Amino acid sequence: MSESGLRYGSGRPVIGIFGHYGNENLGDEAIIEALIARIRAERPDADIRCFSIHPRDSSLRYGVTAYPIRISGESELAPPARAPEAGARSPEAPPSEGHEARRAARPLVSRVKTLIPEKPRAVLAAVARLPGLAREAADEIRFLIRSYRRLRDVDALIIAGSNQFLDNFGGPWGFPYTLFKWSLLARLARCRLLYVSVGAGPLDSRISRLLVRGAIRFAHYLSFRDAASQRLIEGARSRRSNGVYPDLAHSLVLPASVAAPLASRAGGGKPVVGINPMPLYDQRYWCATDQGRYQSYVSTLATFAEHLVDHGYPVFLFPTQPKDVNVALDIVRTMRPAAAARLAQPDPVRRPRTVDDLMNAICCADIVVATRFHGTLLSLHARRPVVAICYYRKTRDLMREMGQHGYAIDFDDLDVTNLIDRFHQLEQNRIEAEAQITRTNDLFLRALDSQYRAIFPVMLKRTDGGLPPPRSRPGDGFPGPV
Repeated sequence: MSESGLRYGSGRPVIGIFGHYGNENLGDEAIIEALIARIRAERPDADIRCFSIHPRDSSLRYGVTAYPIRISGESELAPPARAPEAGARSPEAPPSEGHEARRAARPLVSRVKTLIPEKPRAVLAAVARLPGLAREAADEIRFLIRSYRRLRDVDALIIAGSNQFLDNFGGPWGFPYTLFKWSLLARLARCRLLYVSVGAGPLDSRISRLLVRGAIRFAHYLSFRDAASQRLIEGARSRRSNGVYPDLAHSLVLPASVAAPLASRAGGGKPVVGINPMPLYDQRYWCATDQGRYQSYVSTLATFAEHLVDHGYPVFLFPTQPKDVNVALDIVRTMRPAAAARLAQPDPVRRPRTVDDLMNAICCADIVVATRFHGTLLSLHARRPVVAICYYRKTRDLMREMGQHGYAIDFDDLDVTNLIDRFHQLEQNRIEAEAQITRTNDLFLRALDSQYRAIFPVMLKRTDGGLPPPRSRPGDGFPGPV
């Protein structure tokens, strides 16, 4: 582990990037990729370290040393057999943030309640669980000590964007507890802590709100990605923020294929349509399952895709996260065989593995119908007009901020007729829509430039002295390629 850092006088900053990423959710990875690119542009000498759910994926993806934010990721710290090529990824895909990740992320604290018996006969069962609980307590304490040591030579820890403040996946002992303990560790390690363009909600538990309120009190900088997130957190009598700035993914460097304006791409034919599905209410993934609602959603998108191909529109489907592939395949299977055969070939379901792959897929479309928040955001960032299916207020708020609220459909109002009508309305107005999107993108980028200029002095400020330089700990992280 490097002993260089601003607080030890070398001048080379050590910057940690923390978040619930590393699980192949390419929307979240777009945030991390944009942030790393900006840090490297500002400080090419920076020693960047990732703190994520799956450090192996993060290390291979970004070529940096990476550490786990939860004890379940400790098993990934064995180094790879050989340095990967640029843009390579883990040979074994880490699990998505669905049921498997929620079980792995379920921390020790959430199990304490199982010791409180509901009936007298449960007392013996509770006593029998005590040895296992004691072992988990010891494991958690050891993990916290290791995590503290990993932060001791980090100058700044950036908790970057996305929906960090939520409790619908994992409850209060998932995201809120993880954020609180790492914020506390950063304070103990005298590491500057920045929450940058973070989203919030849903946040229903009182315990969750207390943990989040405690976490952000340790922050040296705090900004939100939308006004509703700011109101949700600041309404809890917490510290005041540094303001509202766009999602960091709006600063992602785009591929050259975005450069051509829509008027020159159209070519007189039918616009190409990209459909971005999401496993809402799917029992294989979602936090609150309802197979009836899921099947209705799949059926609606399948019928919509049939309408498009029947009228000569080229259509493909693209995920932003591995679990989305299941939904895309369900949609294709639900379509009439003759209609499904007219989807884009050879594979109607694109399967991006990197952010570049995802952006290149989006850029193959002229119009996007998206359900994922970052499927909507990244399509707008690429200047693609979007019909957005809004499962939570964050997507609806984004569409309103982009001047595209007329093409937003709340999930509860989704039906085939409504979706087809909105699509054809957008098709007629797509050049005007793209012009509005381009203007707003420029405003967002200027706002993010302003925020980057504000946070660099904060994260590069020398911390108070008094701590000895940390001892080198070889092999204590997942090293990036050299």
